[in-house]
Amino acid sequence: MSNDTRQPQAWLIRAGSVGERERRALDEGLAIIGWDEVGDLGRYPTWHDLKVGLRSAYPDATSTVIGNWTGQLWKFDTTIQDGDLVVMPLKTHPGHVAIGRVSGPYEYRADEPKGFRQVRKVDWIRPDVSWDAIRPDLRASLGSLLTVCGLTRHDAAARIQHLATYGTDPGFDGDEEATDSTKLLEEATARDASNPRELTIRSLLEHWGAERRTAAAVSTIKADLASNGLTTRPAFTEGALSDVVALVPIDTEPGVDAGNGKIENVENVIEPEPMSRRLGDLPARLESVTSTADLTYAKTKMLRYQFSQLAVIDEDETYHGAVTWESIGQAHISSDDPTLADATVPALVVDHDALLLDQIDSIYDRGFIFVRNPDRVRVTGILTASDLTRQFGTLARPFVLIEEAENRLRRAAEDHFDLDDLKDAVPNHQKSRVHDASDLTFGNYVQLLKDPDRWRKLGWRLDRNQVVELLEQVRNVRNDLMHFATDPLSEEKYAVVNGLLQLLRTAEPNP
Repeated sequence: MSNDTRQPQAWLIRAGSVGERERRALDEGLAIIGWDEVGDLGRYPTWHDLKVGLRSAYPDATSTVIGNWTGQLWKFDTTIQDGDLVVMPLKTHPGHVAIGRVSGPYEYRADEPKGFRQVRKVDWIRPDVSWDAIRPDLRASLGSLLTVCGLTRHDAAARIQHLATYGTDPGFDGDEEATDSTKLLEEATARDASNPRELTIRSLLEHWGAERRTAAAVSTIKADLASNGLTTRPAFTEGALSDVVALVPIDTEPGVDAGNGKIENVENVIEPEPMSRRLGDLPARLESVTSTADLTYAKTKMLRYQFSQLAVIDEDETYHGAVTWESIGQAHISSDDPTLADATVPALVVDHDALLLDQIDSIYDRGFIFVRNPDRVRVTGILTASDLTRQFGTLARPFVLIEEAENRLRRAAEDHFDLDDLKDAVPNHQKSRVHDASDLTFGNYVQLLKDPDRWRKLGWRLDRNQVVELLEQVRNVRNDLMHFATDPLSEEKYAVVNGLLQLLRTAEPNP
């Protein structure tokens, strides 16, 4: 889209953690941000170049923080255009925001004091809009912890223009109270970094109306967290749904303390979700003994908890290897009075983000592998052949059950309906592709059995409404399964699938 037809966009641009740049910004008609060490942004023609420049300027920053800063600076230099609207929350005038319009390109003013070198010209239209004049959903967007952030939800640009002109927020078509996710984000951004909002991964997903970590759900949650300057610690894309994560701020600017210092062990909300499954999605918590433990103690612990192996890790987290029943047997053959050291053997250790498929042979050949934490130092997880088999079984089970349901539906359709009946169950533009029951989709079976006349042809002594209701529910479950996730189906959804299968097995009892 050319600049002539581009609609003005709206941006949040802060002026320092305590408002130290606000006065000059308003007096001189500027938007001012930090990041002095990276220098003139005009030196970086591409996103990648800017990211490399930031990595060089701030070598101690994590990849998550570098990605976050790259996005903000790229917007400030390149994406923001003349005529776009700017909102600057005022730390020096609490409860108020300033609204202006961008009137010039990015500039780097090398002669200015530190913290005042990266600027854009802005015509400040209304420097004192009350926070109370802004509706809750837009206030939630303005609560982002980022220095530079796009404001896109709920007709934000048009509403900010109205605020600049009239001092009131008109809302948007279908105006409603903030969603659960919006309220959660608003609460999390308002928290002191030393007291972050904590919740289970399952609860986090539920705030976005999701039950499983599908690619679409993860992408949406990451984008919303990133736009609010938040991430999770630890990563919400790893571990069990019952694990607890904290919503913590990403470092905002160099020199601005978000309360975390150098953020470790957090979700990378900036980079795209990996297309391939990695080990971090699967490992179980590691059980271990120290290298000074007695071998009898280790054997007793293994018997008590039915472990096939234990990691040998000292209290200072020094990793020594593994003790297994095989290594114990070999130690007893080699010595009359073996120690734990005699039974400790090397074991394969891989990083948490290693590709799962690349490790399958090693897991089955060795029986297990140990997994390093995201810090790439501590060994904190284990993945056994039994775990892998169970995980794949969990993932495959719903597909097998639904496949049986589809097979039974297809056989019933072949036995009781003619071709005209089958064609009547599909939209007009799809009728030509239907030649037998195998051409019907699950949704087509719902339409097929909805009709009372066709239902009577089946001769099933079941309540039609209940069967159709279950068919519709299982169709939705099937569609959900197509969005692959490592998380299992809920018990409620399994109950729906099993309920339909029980009816089909009863009505069509042939194996």
